[in-house]
Amino acid sequence: MGDSQVYSQLNTRYLMLTIRDPYGRPVTQARISLNSSMECNFSCDFCHKEGIKEASNGVIRAEEVERITRILTNFGISIIKLTGGEPLLRKDIVEIVGRINKLGVKEISLSTNGTHLSRLASKLKDNGLKRVNVSLHTLNREKFKILTGTNRLNETIESIKKSIDAGLLPVKMNTTVMRGLNDGEIDKLIEFSRRIGGSKTNVLQLIELVPNESLFYEKYSISLDSIENDLRNRAIASTERISHRRPKYELENGVTVEIVRPMHNTKFCIGCNRMRITYDGKFKSCLLQNNNHIDFLSSMRSGADDAKITEIFKKAISIREPFFKIENKKLTDTRYKPIK
Repeated sequence: MGDSQVYSQLNTRYLMLTIRDPYGRPVTQARISLNSSMECNFSCDFCHKEGIKEASNGVIRAEEVERITRILTNFGISIIKLTGGEPLLRKDIVEIVGRINKLGVKEISLSTNGTHLSRLASKLKDNGLKRVNVSLHTLNREKFKILTGTNRLNETIESIKKSIDAGLLPVKMNTTVMRGLNDGEIDKLIEFSRRIGGSKTNVLQLIELVPNESLFYEKYSISLDSIENDLRNRAIASTERISHRRPKYELENGVTVEIVRPMHNTKFCIGCNRMRITYDGKFKSCLLQNNNHIDFLSSMRSGADDAKITEIFKKAISIREPFFKIENKKLTDTRYKPIK
């Protein structure tokens, strides 16, 4: 059986199983945090940390990641993203990827700052990892120190190249754009993307800062509107990612740039298809809310069977709702209306 036939069968299977929230949004992806947002070898002031600081259950173990993923696949969740903190600080990261891969999911990807990726890229690929997101906020060594608190720019760049060599494609380079720090580097980042292969090997993602009450946000936040207008004028083609309605621009030099606006974005919310799992074993149904965590790991460690964990998962699905809703407009998209 060829690869296309295998993927066709997987797509058919997962479409039949897909679970939907009260707003009719299908949940097809899981984002699993493998360690605390505080557990990272970088110290980026702009990291939103997903609002998670303390663990009530300790850290989820490899076999527990495998078990909860297996349960989720029964409901059509077929795309798994591994995050942190910094997930590559987990000594069992290769084992975790291998355990998930044996479940037959369609895709496993991972977000990282890249500092341990050079030595792990090939092993991760061999165990089932399909692609990576690597944080690259600047190509300037001094700015890199300021932004990350480290002097590891060379390691980050090398990790991107090693990931390409290993076939973890496309490598998505995540750049959080900040006023006066790196907003003047967009063309340099585009040229770097071109030099390492362009859209054949990588995608440059430009990301708006997540709003918060910090002085850092007040000083460095910037709208991506003018940057996007420039990209739109330069693009030879443009598309929009279906899942989160993100615009993508293909430039004449072969580079693809994606604009990421997670905030105040009804399009982002209407297309949200992710269930998040915290590193201490809780379902988190919305990135932007911290009052919606539902613990499953305590039950799992107390001997609960799969049926009980499934009930907890369904409860987490039942409280999912868009953080940003379309107000005072006639809604024609039924996905945005609560299902009675």
